[in-house]
Amino acid sequence: MPGYYRAIFTITKPDAPSPQVFTDAWQCVGAWAADTYGNLETPIKRSSISDEMRLRNLVHRYTDASSRNWRVSVRLATDSNAVEADIELRATDSDDADISLNLMAPPPSLIQTLLDRFDCRVGVDPIATTATRIGPEDAESFVKNELFNPDRQLPLLVLADFRDGSPVLDADQAQQELAGLAKVIAYDHNTAWNIMRDLQHELWCYDGAIRLFAPGCSADALEQQHPYWLLRHLDGVIRDNRLWQMLRDECLLRTPHQRQSRLLSRVENAINAEETKALQARMTELEQTNPDAKDFLELLKFVDELSAPGYAGNYDTSDQHDLLMRAIRRVKYTADRVNLENSQLRAEISQLRAKASPSADKPAPPRKEDTPTKQDFSSIHECAEHAAQNLPYLRFLPNARVTAQSPYTRQHNDKANRIYKTFEVLNECGRQRTQPGGLGKNVELWLKENREEYSDESEPTKRKYHQERTFFDPDKDDYIFMPHHIKLIGNDIRIHLIWDGDENKWLIGYIGRHLRTAQSPN
Repeated sequence: MPGYYRAIFTITKPDAPSPQVFTDAWQCVGAWAADTYGNLETPIKRSSISDEMRLRNLVHRYTDASSRNWRVSVRLATDSNAVEADIELRATDSDDADISLNLMAPPPSLIQTLLDRFDCRVGVDPIATTATRIGPEDAESFVKNELFNPDRQLPLLVLADFRDGSPVLDADQAQQELAGLAKVIAYDHNTAWNIMRDLQHELWCYDGAIRLFAPGCSADALEQQHPYWLLRHLDGVIRDNRLWQMLRDECLLRTPHQRQSRLLSRVENAINAEETKALQARMTELEQTNPDAKDFLELLKFVDELSAPGYAGNYDTSDQHDLLMRAIRRVKYTADRVNLENSQLRAEISQLRAKASPSADKPAPPRKEDTPTKQDFSSIHECAEHAAQNLPYLRFLPNARVTAQSPYTRQHNDKANRIYKTFEVLNECGRQRTQPGGLGKNVELWLKENREEYSDESEPTKRKYHQERTFFDPDKDDYIFMPHHIKLIGNDIRIHLIWDGDENKWLIGYIGRHLRTAQSPN
């Protein structure tokens, strides 16, 4: 994905306990942020249960000299046994599909700052900024202890010199560009032949070739994808100055981040549970002391102070406390994880305050004709929000709500009613799938009979643009790959989705212009 970098790794220091390492590392983050960005507009978020279990989060947005918008996020967590860091840099232009292919997201200089002071690793693999060069005598050890190491979590980028001894790429520059994402190995032609004696020909790399070996590589797992390039294959990306971003994308697709982020997730979940418990106690106290409307306003003020601005959906419940609890969970997730900027939350809290005011008349329930129908939508975002609230067999991920408002999608707002019809068809499809006997036919045929075009991506597209079709699901705390999609409006708008058999719902991950494919990379 152009304009994207992410590395997750552990941080240690000889003879220093994890709480002290956490404190020292966070001081490095603060000093680096001040030196790099000056006066930060976005505050640093701090959460903890105790000195042993803490979470820190820095999020900053900025515009570069080319008027591109960027978001840098740094998260540190400790549970007293270890310290884990998650560093992410991404372009935040509203329409990702419009981001130029040569938009690069280099590793933030914070990586080098931390490497200078701490031991930083991805699993058992140390993070390096200089390449490792091996000779013929190292070939057997390299294959056994690195290439086929089952505990390896970093991809290996292997650079094989040409026969005349000239390098295929600058190995040290490659390692600097891929810090935290891969370990770079370089060797000459004699070493290549020694290595090839211990490898099947499907894994060979020699004479000016480049190969990326994914974690889990073994002699018995040749079905894995280990991309292989010759220099002539890379002429185009080198000419367009896209080489390092292309290699970063390939590394990100093959790095099992979920193995690394367990500590961060565990600490965050524990802190959220404690804060929710404290909030529930506060709510109980307010109810017991004075349950009238003025205490509800006090509770709203408390929530406003506790939660950062972020995204909150429209809810159709009349239970005020349940409404608040659901809104808080959404706000906390999006503030800490996605940091979506949406003024809807402020407007919703203002509406709740007005409704809770003792002087306000109780609003009449909405008339049936006030509820938007498929003829009433003024935008695709509006129809998606209505579908999220009224169609029980659909669930919209945060990315779908954002892309539904992208500049490109807004150009097709006049098609909102047609798109809502698709949501209704999907909802009916979901309902029938949950009934005894199911659809009675495959999904593609059922949808085709209902005038919806449902298809899968080609294998080359899945391999090359996997990242663009992978979306975060906060309910599962995981990323979901969605190659299946609905084609709409002359193939201009696509909806990427997946059926979740556990929830019995369609999960909607993307609404917008058609994404890049192997056949149409632009």
